[in-house]
Amino acid sequence: MRIRLPKTGAAVALLALAGCGTPAVESAPWRTGTGVARWRVEVADASLRVDPQLVALGPADVWAFGGRGPDDTVWRPTARHWNGHDWTKVALPGGRIGAVKAAGASAASDVWAVALGGSDSTVLHWNGERWTIDRRLPGFTVTAMDVFSPQDVRVYGTGSRAAGAAWTRSADGWSETGLPFRIARTSARSARDIWALTFENRLYHQDGAGWRPVPLDDVLPSGKRAGHQDTRYRLGTIAATPAGVWITAEGAGGVPAGGTDGTRTEPMGPNDLHLSSLLLHGDADGRRWTSESLMEKTGRLSPFGAPIIDADGGVWLIGSTDVNAYESALAHRTAKGTWTSTRIRASGFSLFEARAITRIPGTTRFLAAGMDDEKGALLSTP
Repeated sequence: MRIRLPKTGAAVALLALAGCGTPAVESAPWRTGTGVARWRVEVADASLRVDPQLVALGPADVWAFGGRGPDDTVWRPTARHWNGHDWTKVALPGGRIGAVKAAGASAASDVWAVALGGSDSTVLHWNGERWTIDRRLPGFTVTAMDVFSPQDVRVYGTGSRAAGAAWTRSADGWSETGLPFRIARTSARSARDIWALTFENRLYHQDGAGWRPVPLDDVLPSGKRAGHQDTRYRLGTIAATPAGVWITAEGAGGVPAGGTDGTRTEPMGPNDLHLSSLLLHGDADGRRWTSESLMEKTGRLSPFGAPIIDADGGVWLIGSTDVNAYESALAHRTAKGTWTSTRIRASGFSLFEARAITRIPGTTRFLAAGMDDEKGALLSTP
């Protein structure tokens, strides 16, 4: 069973100092008027618990990747494919220990997945008929990838010297390039228009000529109160479309200045941590940004699953009904700014924490992969 701790790095550190041996945050519903909708269990398997990857190409072509194992320390990469009628297990080559940590595709016959096992990554390719090992990356820890064509694949992560790096596949083969930052998540509109969030909590834009930082300090609200620590924000997920760039962020702060100096004896709670969830929106060039506070509208946002953008400007996010974001809800903002939030529930699951979400192209159906303690599943809307 999971210990309930906040997902924000700053908040975790604060609770570790003040927890007194018991979980400092209890599950408590947010007053968001959240409804409940039943989802259908498509696949029930523990391999989809922790870091599932979903690649949806069409109504009859969806891939779901994960890592199979009896616990969180022994995994083997797994793949399942939806052909419009059934989910089928598809064998991945090598039988390696690990899990698929990144996946993408440019076409039904050009699907890519990167499996991480220990400190090594392995790039796998589906040509429409079978999976093969395309490249092994010793000493490389994969975190994200972009796929533009069979001859243009980018794999981001951390190299053997704990520095940021990118492996690129071109017509000449694979090559590695060092980066001055470590990429955590990306969203690309084209091979010359890539947006990235880094582990250093920065936003960068690749315009074909190189990576440039995009400042967000002016759009992140200050949270300073007399006698309290400042609110600190952590960038979460990102989605870039021709209409703009959307980024989720979470803040933690507001803790009394003496709350972490060893003098406090009682556990800290949600009010002490002053948690907040934000949705940032930038124009197509990322020059003008706005910020919207969401805690009272969606509950605490999940750090997993990028925003899904409607053609009319609506936004879908993974929200929640509890302070830990373990009880996920599908939140929607219309183009006019109206929010609704519906808790994700499925038969056999007392709660469901969505770790990945996608919408099947050409349909209104959503898929969500995630967990309830030891169980994992892939769910779909009716």
